[in-house]
Order: sequence, then structure tokens, then C-alpha cells
Amino acid sequence: MKLLSGAGLVLDNMETRIMRCGSTTKMPSCSARNVFASRPSPRKGLFVRAESMTSSSVGDKPAWTGDSLLSKVVNWAIDTPPLYNTLKVFAKQMLINSAESRGVPWGRHVAEMEKRKEIEVIKSEVENPALCYPDYYLKPFHAYENGNLEWLAAFEVQPATYVMAIRTFKDKTDWSGEQCFVELRSRITNAIKSYHVRHGLPLPSIIADMGCSTGMSTTWLSEQFPDANITGLDLSPYFLAVAEWERRHRAATSPSSKRSAPITYVHGLAEQSPFADASLDLVNFNFVIHECPQATISSFIRESQRVLRPGGVLAIVDNNPKSATIQNLPPFLFTTMKSTEPWSDEYYSFDVEAAMRDAGFREVVTVETDHRHRCVMGIRT
Repeated sequence: MKLLSGAGLVLDNMETRIMRCGSTTKMPSCSARNVFASRPSPRKGLFVRAESMTSSSVGDKPAWTGDSLLSKVVNWAIDTPPLYNTLKVFAKQMLINSAESRGVPWGRHVAEMEKRKEIEVIKSEVENPALCYPDYYLKPFHAYENGNLEWLAAFEVQPATYVMAIRTFKDKTDWSGEQCFVELRSRITNAIKSYHVRHGLPLPSIIADMGCSTGMSTTWLSEQFPDANITGLDLSPYFLAVAEWERRHRAATSPSSKRSAPITYVHGLAEQSPFADASLDLVNFNFVIHECPQATISSFIRESQRVLRPGGVLAIVDNNPKSATIQNLPPFLFTTMKSTEPWSDEYYSFDVEAAMRDAGFREVVTVETDHRHRCVMGIRT
């Protein structure tokens, strides 16, 4: 496998860590929406709030997920092809409308990216053709029939990411999509930095951004930790091609943005990563695990325990199941959202804190970074 742009100081022997066809670790093959018969009872964990919730009654997860009657009705609608196809169209149009309401040029951005044929060359450079994609990754995420394995999905990541931030701060009507993104990311980074300070830990110097997508989170981390060696890892060569193109474009157009420790992008699996044992200071998952089944989330956590050095930190950022905002979404919105996220039922029913403790992490806490999102952190023993 080729490593783009970095020295790869913390990477182990690639050939021994890669998931190859014929030797793929088996993941559950059951339906993403019919997997709850043997789910253990959830365990409670310490919950640390960064700001108070507005609802006086909040459960462990939204009523429209899991094996509740409401969830089953929603799943029936989603599993009905004519309804599903309609929901997909509405879901995409809602995103585009939200983007353009704040000046995010969704269509123009995609058109400009489609003109950059050099991105296809970069894809051939970063892609590991021997990698075998696990079943959970081959579902039609986010209204894309090929999920994350197509160009349109990669080209729409930036405006879609801005929309996520816009929806989080929709009351800030004078904020641009980029301003909303900066606020969302700043709160997350502040939670991670504060956690390090609270526990007397040095700020990380070697970081892995697992499931880095097109590198927006990786670039943000590189700005927040300017002296750190940072590797972004993702399963989509389309996403990584965009990430690497963006990195090269910044280096060419903004010389001052060059770092002493350049960002490296790697095509691989977070559950069988190429990093050496005890080699990382921070493993960060940004909005990844809601797209995965429970068995895979558990494998991410175990792999993080392997690659982190003692005293290293695992930080998992994602939607907050206890969020009053998410739990009280109108029926049309939660049905539309769930139609594009095939593993929602598993994610919202999974106890991340308990899984981290079971894997050996200590000082596990959840910080609510805004009214929709959380950051779950723990220290490798």
C-alpha cells in the first residue's frame, strides 16, 4: 500500500495488518434492522454535560430506534421500495436547501470537483486494490446506492458537513456554513484538550483520524495540534483521493499552511489498522460509528486499545442518543434521517462507555459538546 505525503513513522508492516479477500474477518450478516433478539441490557455510564439540556425528560435513546413498535413501523416504511426511494429524494433535497440557505454552493462545488480529473489519478495512487470491503460498508449510505464508494458521495462531503453544522446552530441565522463548522469543531477540540488537561496528560503528538472521510476533520486536527504527526485513515479511496487533492492544493496555494509533520492518508480498515502496537497518543473517530453495526464498533474500540500507548486517549465523536433535540425530531425528519443511515438502530442502542471500559479504558466520560453531539473519551491503561 502507498502512503501519501507522510513519513509513516507509526505504521506497522502493511502486509500483516491488511484485510484481504479470502481472509476477511467475518462480521454479522444479519439485516441492519433486525438484530435485537439477543442484545444485552444497556449499562449506565458517567455522563458529563458541557451544557444543560432543555428537555426535562430524556431517555437513553430515541423512541424511533431499536426494537420499539415505533421503530418497527419506521423500518417497515423504509424497507418499502417506493417509500424508500421517495425518502431518499426528500433527504437529499433537504440537505441542499439547508446548504444554500446559508450560502453554501452545493451544486457549484460538486461541478467544480467533477472537473478536476487529477483526482482520479490520485485515487489510483492511494487505493489498496487488495483490500476487501466488509459487508457493513457496502450498504447504500446517505442516499447513495454505492454508499461511500462513488465520486458523487465524495464530492458532496464538504457541503453536507457544513449542513450538519448549520442544523446544529440553526438559531445563528447570520452564521455562514463555515462559521457553524468552526464552532462545532471548536467545541469538540476543546473537550478533547480539556480532558487531557484534567487528567494531567500531554497534548498528543501522534494522532490517527479514523474514518477521516475527505480530510475535513484531519485538516482541523492538524490546525489544532500543529506539531503533531497526523494520519487520516478511511475505507473509501474516493474520499481519500479528495482529501489528498485538498492537501496538495493547500500546499501549492498557501505555502504558509505547510507543516513540519505533513498529513498522511492511508486506505485501510479502522478495525485492522496498519499502526504499530502502542504507537499513538490520540485515536479520534469523528461521526463514524453511527454508520457501523455494534460488532464493528466494538472492534474499533479494541483496535484503539492496541494501537494507543499507555496514557493515550480514545475520543469518539458522534450523535448523542440522549440528546433532547434528536429524541424529539418530528416523524418526517427522523424517518428521512433513518432511511439514509442503515445502522441507526444498532448505534443508538449501543453503550459506548461500557464497551470502552470492557476493553480496558479508564476515566471514561461523555461530554455533550452541543445539543446534538457528544464526545466519549477514555485513557488507555
